[in-house]
Amino acid sequence: MIHIACAADNKYIQHTVVMLTSLFENNNENQIHIHFFSADFSTENENKVKQTVFKYQQLFTFYPLDASLFKDCYVSDHVSFATYYRIVIPDFLIHQTNKILYLDTDIVVCENLKPLWDINIENYTIGAVNEINDEGPSRLGFDEKYKYFNAGILLINAKTWVTENLKDTLFKYIKTHFNKLTFWDQDALNANLYNKRLIIDPKWNQLSSVFEVDNTTLLAYYSISEIKQLKQFPAIIHFSGSSKPWDLLNIHPFKSIYYKYLKLTEWKNVRPKINVMNLSKLALLKFLGKKKYTAFFELFR
Repeated sequence: MIHIACAADNKYIQHTVVMLTSLFENNNENQIHIHFFSADFSTENENKVKQTVFKYQQLFTFYPLDASLFKDCYVSDHVSFATYYRIVIPDFLIHQTNKILYLDTDIVVCENLKPLWDINIENYTIGAVNEINDEGPSRLGFDEKYKYFNAGILLINAKTWVTENLKDTLFKYIKTHFNKLTFWDQDALNANLYNKRLIIDPKWNQLSSVFEVDNTTLLAYYSISEIKQLKQFPAIIHFSGSSKPWDLLNIHPFKSIYYKYLKLTEWKNVRPKINVMNLSKLALLKFLGKKKYTAFFELFR
């Protein structure tokens, strides 16, 4: 049994169902238990997720969270308090499993997850993929040799997490170091687990940033073979950052994969709203590339 935990708020119902659909379409030989966490999911949305799971004859459990747990946590930009939900997950699941695979809901699963699930993390608290982030270690105060990791896909050693009372440690860090937080709970996880993390093959978490930097930068984080597979055959596509595939102005090279699985859901006909201004911006974005496009519009701010 693969125990997968995910969390979201009401705004992410469409994307949650797309993620789960991609997961089940590529993992029909696996037994999967979806553990879903939210502090504000409506009964209607809970049922939509449940129906998706049951459609593929898998297991589902919903865990309603107390929103007051997260009221003092720092949020900004496109992120909501839902990003902090993952902190409490191991405490809920420890009596069911010693290992948890946490998946963000802005991802698409492209392969069988059994090889990822089978990675041995007995001597680590988590397993996670390196993120392209030069300033993370120095900003958070740990040696740069450990690298900064992305928390969108995590293999979690639930036994160690609960035994070491990480939930309380992380919440305390978040509330006392809010001035250091740029990437919310991900920063807190890095600051506390940088030396307790197993580095996982980046194909299990293809970040949007890999298409936004040059090869010299990529080689500081991944091997040549990893980069090749990462860019061509990712096992999990993570639409990280503020620009998402459901936005008209998103130019992610794997954007169409999101819509491939969207077509299998009740949102199959949903598309971004189009107007002349946005079409012009999209054409300019494709011509200049994201970096030059952003710099161009910064001139007019």
